[in-house]
Amino acid sequence: MFKRGRRQSFFSVVIASYNSAAWIKHTIRSVLEQTYRNFEVIVVGDGCTDGTEELLKTKFGKRIRWKNLPSNSGSQSAPNNEGIRVAHGSHIAYLGHDDIWSRYHLELLDGVVREQDPDFAVSGAVYHGPPGSMFYQIAGIFDDPDMVRREFFPPSSFAHKRELTERIGGWRDPNELRPPPDCEFLLRAADHACRFVSTKTISVHKFAAGHRYLSYRFPRGDEQKHLLQRLQASDGDATVLTEIIADLVNGASAPAVKQMDFDQFPPGDLYRDNRHNKGLDHSASLTIEKREVLTIESLPTALDWHELAQHPVHGPFRWSGPNPNPRHFLSIRTTGPVQLRIHVIAFAAEDLAHSLRIDIDDREADFVCERSSDGTYIFSGQFSTAVNDGLALRFRMPRSVPIATEFGTRRAGLALSRVEITLGRD
Repeated sequence: MFKRGRRQSFFSVVIASYNSAAWIKHTIRSVLEQTYRNFEVIVVGDGCTDGTEELLKTKFGKRIRWKNLPSNSGSQSAPNNEGIRVAHGSHIAYLGHDDIWSRYHLELLDGVVREQDPDFAVSGAVYHGPPGSMFYQIAGIFDDPDMVRREFFPPSSFAHKRELTERIGGWRDPNELRPPPDCEFLLRAADHACRFVSTKTISVHKFAAGHRYLSYRFPRGDEQKHLLQRLQASDGDATVLTEIIADLVNGASAPAVKQMDFDQFPPGDLYRDNRHNKGLDHSASLTIEKREVLTIESLPTALDWHELAQHPVHGPFRWSGPNPNPRHFLSIRTTGPVQLRIHVIAFAAEDLAHSLRIDIDDREADFVCERSSDGTYIFSGQFSTAVNDGLALRFRMPRSVPIATEFGTRRAGLALSRVEITLGRD
């Protein structure tokens, strides 16, 4: 029963956006199809330079409010603060521009608000790893209100009282923070004795860009579109959750989203790693003048690659991660075509070597495989034009496989050691 006299919530849905034309329409539709109707939608662009504004105006017109910040700040903090500033609602509900809500999400949050009037109403969220990765994370379902100090839940899963930021302050500049800004916002709220109450129901489906290496360099909305279509069926929520449970029974990973010891990181360090994961930043390009051998580096690569390891003969290498379609970025510049020789130490299963296909910048390329006398593999191919801003190799395999590594049992596909690059054609 709702407490008497408590008014129905009015939610200001704030969506921070950056160059999200490939997927944001599915996110917006998941809001507009809510069973709970007392809300407004505010999309704040973080200096968007793609077709996001035109798409939103064409598809949704006056059903949303749009504002584009004059320059890119690099995180959700500035757009969130602007959304709060112009909001009319009693509560601010956030939604990631690449996430999808169940149609019951706001209804569930309103139930918690009217029943218990917390500072934060929180719904359960499922993080979906890249297709085929058998990787999930579940957050936001709890009884203990102090859970926020131990486990993280994403902004897409919560709504807070609008006046809360007047008490604790707004979203902060990530360059000045040791935690990511969303973690810091929640921990700061906990330090101010804010009260958190969970709906204990999953109503958020998160497609974290930080789990998808180079996601901003190669934007796609297929995952969001497919999930939204499935949720629109009469039994869609139950069907999706049943399939996730089946994956977990069949060996999918579902680690908790733990709060970390953020004091170990310099301010802005995690933020910069996340930008690298997404493909927003990369190291300076190496100009290929004749022949170069690029060894594998220990760079943040989301769920595409495991930690750097050392082979006694072949030197540094990395096993690919849960994502069966990992990308490897070559930060190079050339004046003409290049030949590529990709050295793979091993595959997690023999059939993966025979089924492997390799893309260059998301276009299928022809590579010839040869088996070396030491049992390793060399894949030879070429890129036929000059390279101005790096190349991304994509290794397409049907699945990843659990294997034993020095770091424990991990899902993996191939062990990449180095890439030889030679200027010119065969």
